[in-house]
Amino acid sequence: MEKKDCVCSASENMVLACSGASDIGHVSDLVARKLRDNGVRKMNCLAVVGAGIEKSIEDFKTKNILVIDGCPVDCGKKIMEKNGLTDYKYLRITDLGFEKGKTPATEENIKTIYEKAELIN
Repeated sequence: MEKKDCVCSASENMVLACSGASDIGHVSDLVARKLRDNGVRKMNCLAVVGAGIEKSIEDFKTKNILVIDGCPVDCGKKIMEKNGLTDYKYLRITDLGFEKGKTPATEENIKTIYEKAELIN
């Protein structure tokens, strides 16, 4: 995939991933890092929101955020909403047909999910 020439204020386009302990959490994290590495979105830390860091939460309210959750437990989504962040894009990897416990972090899986995430504006 070709690197983007302009993300139009990349810092305005952020990605937060639930980097849970399961295989699918690992994949979520790797997809977010690939979005960052390719200049599509700036990766930030979901734990900042979970910790209730008000300065960051207020700043995040002005950003175009993509939250990536691996599974239907929806930890990322719950953390966002518990802290008053409701205006964001959302991708749950299991909604793409991947299964928790059966989705190793292979290049093929990462590429497939990345291609979906990259299109979310």
